[in-house]
Amino acid sequence: MKYFFCYNKAVSDFLKSKDIQLITVAQDVKTKKLFSLYHIDEEGKLQKALDEYKTR
Repeated sequence: MKYFFCYNKAVSDFLKSKDIQLITVAQDVKTKKLFSLYHIDEEGKLQKALDEYKTR
């Protein structure tokens, strides 16, 4: 499985609004920054949502 580590809250909120399933929110051990973790699906739903976010 492949995962997308999202360190941007605005992007994470957008993904959640598009019904992209969040796995967890955690803190990076080295940087101490919070991130949201998403599964990269084979259907491309995550990538389509990210592309849509970029064009906003």
